Amino acid sequence: MSFESLAQLIKYRVLNDGERIFISAPEQGTDLTYGAFYRVAQEFAQQLGQLGLQKGSRIALILDNGVNWVVAFWSILLAGGVVVPLNPRFKPSEISGLLEQAGVQLIIADREGAKALPPQFNENIRRYQINNEGKEELCIITIFEKCIKNVLQASEPNVADEALLLFTSGSTGVPKGVVLTHGNLLAEAGFISQGHQLTATDIVLCILPFFHINGLVITLITPMFTGGQAIVPRKFSASRFWGWVNQYQVTWFSAVPTILSILLSKEVDESVRSASLRFARSASSSLPVAILQEFERRFGVPVIEAYGLSEAGSQVATNLLPPGARKAGSVGLPVGNEIRVVDEQSNLVSTGAVGEVILQGANVTPGYLNNLEANKESFKNGWFYTGDLGYFDEDGYLFLTGRRKELINRAGEKISPREVDEVLYQLTEIEVAAAVGVPDNLFGEEIVAFVQLRPGAQLSTEKILDHCKTCLSDFKIPKNILYLDDFPKGPNGKIQRRKLIELYSRLTAASPAAAGSESVVASQ
Repeated sequence: MSFESLAQLIKYRVLNDGERIFISAPEQGTDLTYGAFYRVAQEFAQQLGQLGLQKGSRIALILDNGVNWVVAFWSILLAGGVVVPLNPRFKPSEISGLLEQAGVQLIIADREGAKALPPQFNENIRRYQINNEGKEELCIITIFEKCIKNVLQASEPNVADEALLLFTSGSTGVPKGVVLTHGNLLAEAGFISQGHQLTATDIVLCILPFFHINGLVITLITPMFTGGQAIVPRKFSASRFWGWVNQYQVTWFSAVPTILSILLSKEVDESVRSASLRFARSASSSLPVAILQEFERRFGVPVIEAYGLSEAGSQVATNLLPPGARKAGSVGLPVGNEIRVVDEQSNLVSTGAVGEVILQGANVTPGYLNNLEANKESFKNGWFYTGDLGYFDEDGYLFLTGRRKELINRAGEKISPREVDEVLYQLTEIEVAAAVGVPDNLFGEEIVAFVQLRPGAQLSTEKILDHCKTCLSDFKIPKNILYLDDFPKGPNGKIQRRKLIELYSRLTAASPAAAGSESVVASQ
C-alpha cells in the first residue's frame, strides 16, 4: 500500500485498525486506540486551522515526550503543516535563533518548554487541553502574525511537500535545517519496517526524545506505518525500564549506547529477561563492541547496531536480525538506499579501503533550508556526501571509522579517533572515551584521549597508556589522558569532540601543566 502523505497514512490506519491500541502512556495508565487517537488529533488539527494554519505553515514543538507530543505531531500533519521539533532543554538564545531560521509561525509548548522561550514570545499565549492525561496543558503561542492572517483553508499535503524540519546538533558550527518531505518519511518508515521485520504485532518502547530523528521516525512514525503499538513514557527511566518491557510485552526498543551502558550499570535480577523482547536497536553514535557483547550476554537480547542520519530520515543501514549475520563493530547492510564509499575524487574505493560514505534513496532530504553553501558541499551528481568515513568488507557490511573532519593528522599519518576509542573501551574501568586531535608544533596534531571512569573504578594513566602501547602503533598512542566527570554531548547523545578540543585549548592556555597526562577535569 502506497500513501501520498502521512496524513493519508493515519486515515488509512483508522479505517483498517481503528480498534487496535496505538499509544500507551505508562505513567497515566492511558491507552488510545487508533480510532480514539485520530478523533483527538483531528479535533486539535481543527483548532490549529482556526488559528490560521495553512498548508506548509511551520509549527515548532517544544515538548517533552508524552501523549501531548504525539497528538500535536499528528495534528499538525493532518492540518497540512510542517513540524519543527526543538529540544525543550535549549536556552532562550538558542531557541530564538532556530525559530527565526525556520520561519516558525506557531509554537506549541508545555510548561517546561515555554520556559525556554525568549521573553518576547511569552505574549499571546493560549492554552488548549488536548486530553485528560494529566494536568499538563499545551501552550499555543502565535508569532509572526502578519504571516498567517487571511490565509486559505489548509489542503491535503502530498509526497513532495515538507513534513518535518529539524536541526543538526551544530557541534561544529551553526545548526543546519534539514528538510524532510512526506515522501522521505514514508519511504524511511518502509525501510525501517523492512530492515527490522516489523509488523502490526510489534510493540516498541519509546525511550528516546521525539525531538531527535531517531526517536521520532524510528519509534513513532514506524509503528503508525506498520499498525503496531508504541509505549510512550515521559522520559527514560532505568529503574522502570524492565518493568515497562514486561508489563506491555515490548518486542523492541531503540537506544543510544549511553542508555545501554546505563542499563548495564544497574543491579537487576536475572528474572528481568523478557521473552517478548526480540531485539534492541542501537544508533546515533558508535557502539563499543564491549558494551554490545556484555548487553547480549547479560540480558539475552540481540543488539542490532544501525547507521542513520537526519538527512536520510534516520536509518540507512542495519545489521540483520537473528538468524541473519550480525557483525560486531559494523553498522550492517544498506536497506532501501544505495551506499558507496569513495575517495577524495569521488572514485569508488576497493573493498576494505576507507573513504567517504555517500548515499542516495527516496528517504534522502531534498536539501538544507536556505543554505546554498552546505547544499553545494553535500549534494553532488545526485549523491549525498555524509562526511562519514568507512569501508565495506567482503560481505558488503559497512564499518564506520570516523568523520572526515575529525580525522587526526599526525605528521602526515591519518588516524581515526574511533580506532583509539575502541582500544580504550577494552578497559572495563572506562565508561566513556573519546580521542581528539589537538594542535602540536612538531607534528601538526597530537592525540589526546578523554576518559570517564565507571563509578567506583580506579585506573591509572600508566595502565591506560600501557594498554594502548600493546594495541596501537606508536603514532596512534595518545600523548595525554584527561579524566572527565561528564562528556559534552549534543541533543542526539553524540559526544561533541569539537568541545573537547576547545576544553583542551582552555586548559593549556590557563596552565600547560594542567593538560598533562594525569589531568582530572571535573566539569566543562
